[in-house]
Amino acid sequence: MLHSMPDLLSWRPRFPILADKTYLINNSLGAMPASVVDSLREYTDLWATEGVVAWDTWLPEVANTAAILEDIIGAPRGSMTMCQNVTNALAEILSCLEYDAPRNEIVHCAGEFPTVEYLLDGQQRLGARVVRVGSDPLVFPEEELLAAITDRTVLVVLSHVLFRTAELVDVRPFVEKAHQFGALVVLDAYQSMGAVPFNVADLDVDFLVGGSVKWLCGGPGAGYLYAHPNIVDRLEPRLAGWFSHSRPFGFEAPPIEYAAGIERFTGGTPNIPAYYQAREGYRIIREVGVPAIRENARRHSQILIDGALARGYTVNTPLDFESRGNHVTIDMAGAPQVKDELIRRGFVVDYRPGAGIRVAPHFYNTGEECLAILDEMAEILRTARS
Repeated sequence: MLHSMPDLLSWRPRFPILADKTYLINNSLGAMPASVVDSLREYTDLWATEGVVAWDTWLPEVANTAAILEDIIGAPRGSMTMCQNVTNALAEILSCLEYDAPRNEIVHCAGEFPTVEYLLDGQQRLGARVVRVGSDPLVFPEEELLAAITDRTVLVVLSHVLFRTAELVDVRPFVEKAHQFGALVVLDAYQSMGAVPFNVADLDVDFLVGGSVKWLCGGPGAGYLYAHPNIVDRLEPRLAGWFSHSRPFGFEAPPIEYAAGIERFTGGTPNIPAYYQAREGYRIIREVGVPAIRENARRHSQILIDGALARGYTVNTPLDFESRGNHVTIDMAGAPQVKDELIRRGFVVDYRPGAGIRVAPHFYNTGEECLAILDEMAEILRTARS
């Protein structure tokens, strides 16, 4: 019998879905903390009783919520702001750039999430040359990507953990080479925030973007953007809203006078209810600690990999723990149908075309649940063959 870490399992009652389902898709949508209900009630009560005066309480929550994330990744206070999602965050960053040849190239790889690729591809209309490295989204083209960074590069965009395979990327060589040539680096940390310990200052990336839907257990509608304090005040996003102004309530005519620091990336009216919702998961992750979450993932992911290989399934995730994030992608014949049947039986996972079934236990899951889903997969396949 496997024994799970009691200090982590003590958090299980705070996530209602765990009482009824074997919830193993935390890299897609983390389980909702029960406290979200009270936090959203706080928001609605303020609106109901204070009306427009509620903004005096709501607006500070933008920085207060971002500060929890700053604690999680070692970012300096005031270097992160909240936004709606990665699309908005990356679009803000891209709106700071000029594509003056010959320095007009954006470099990324074929394994990036589609929203990133769509945004980068669209920059070609503005004069960018988009260099998409590699062709197999299951293979991270490390050497080819490094070679693509030259004195023509204006921006490098890469994921910390690839969403299909959970491959964990060592970003330092890319940051070093990009900076050597005067290029900027955006790190998409969606699949590593709350799952893999890192210090954003040590990584020395220029920007970090991500969202709350996954390991942070913050739900949809709350993204975030980090900009390095050494560069933020010289950035002028074209995608600016009234809260990007140094005096938003002055309602002044253009040209904009940008707010100091990260606030220039705030954009339009903040998505306040999403921040009230997201902060609950953030607080839990900060308290539990990402190192403990990562160590727990070492054991759980190994159970899944060993069990999948023993059953003859394909594992599209690096076998070396130091080279992978916290989810495991398992493929087999009929994987989409297996996924559907797993969900019908109360085992919640998802499927990504060309990759397989993604199984993502979090700190509140158990080793027994990891073994149980492997057994369930085998039973589904046996039933299908009979």
